[in-house]
Amino acid sequence: MPSLTPIFSSVFGLIFLILWIGLVIFSVFKILANKEMDVNGKILWLLIVLIVPIGGALVFLLWRNVKRIAN
Repeated sequence: MPSLTPIFSSVFGLIFLILWIGLVIFSVFKILANKEMDVNGKILWLLIVLIVPIGGALVFLLWRNVKRIAN
């Protein structure tokens, strides 16, 4: 009987990869569409999101929500 572990690990890996790429693309679009942020801020956030993809995207999205709640 063959083991199902490689199938599950590849399926979960593919799902994780799709979610990761989607999160980064979503964050990049949100950064570029933000009218309140100046060009330097956009460049900085884009660099952070592209250098540290998951962490940078999550920090940006959380920072954006905290800033929106504070206003």
